[in-house]
Amino acid sequence: MRQRLDMPARITHSLRSHPAKWLGGSLALGLTTTLLMRRSPKAPRPRRGWRGTLFALALSAGRPIIKTWLAGQLKQFLVMQLRPNSLWRTLANPPGTARRP
Repeated sequence: MRQRLDMPARITHSLRSHPAKWLGGSLALGLTTTLLMRRSPKAPRPRRGWRGTLFALALSAGRPIIKTWLAGQLKQFLVMQLRPNSLWRTLANPPGTARRP
């Protein structure tokens, strides 16, 4: 009874005694799954010219710089809004400079 319920041992024994069947079964299952789960082909995208490619590359290269700059601006804005009488406001508007209304 104990041997019948010990599933890990049974699978290990089966793998060692019939490796070709397990390999063939896994290959067949992988192929079947691939064929059944295949997506329908997408419509081809129109090709962009060299200007579009250059613009896409520039945008990809500039995205981290733009994100860093925007994060800094947002941080500065939030600090000014959340702490109106703090040291940050004093540092942003040193004495002797005109404050905006």
